[in-house]
Amino acid sequence: MAESFTSYSLENDAAFKATLKRASEVSEDLRIPLGLIGADFYKSQQAIFKLQGPGQYPDLSEKYKKQKQKKVGFVYPILVRTGRLSNSLLGPNNRDSIYKVTKLSLTLGTQTEYGIYHQSDKPRSKIPLRKYLFIGPEAKKFATSEQQGRLKRWTAILNDHIAKKLKAVGA
Repeated sequence: MAESFTSYSLENDAAFKATLKRASEVSEDLRIPLGLIGADFYKSQQAIFKLQGPGQYPDLSEKYKKQKQKKVGFVYPILVRTGRLSNSLLGPNNRDSIYKVTKLSLTLGTQTEYGIYHQSDKPRSKIPLRKYLFIGPEAKKFATSEQQGRLKRWTAILNDHIAKKLKAVGA
């Protein structure tokens, strides 16, 4: 089976990238703050899979709603049919979850083969636009306030780590 996954690079956020660079210059091991960032990701990810209505997403067509209701017995929450996608994005040890922390990197995501279609901006005829990874500036369009604040919280986690390291060495 070919690997299929969705990824997002934080390198397009200059402030976060600068903080990460500063943190790596002060500490050769960022596993603790990166682990905290991972925990925050999973906690804030829960809001998307609990929506009992369209939330900030464009609403589904009546035809799609009727088809989904008939096929699976419910229309909302969205992004939940089998629970496989949501499960993979709600915990690091869940099936199809991608979670890897090294001394200087964090990789999070899902290996579900259809996840990439929900995340894509490409025109669609079957799977409606239902992005589930919100980290950067695009978050304002669909994400909850908890997800929109991720970069700010993650930057604070790294800054706190830097401050503690600098204090420990007397700088």
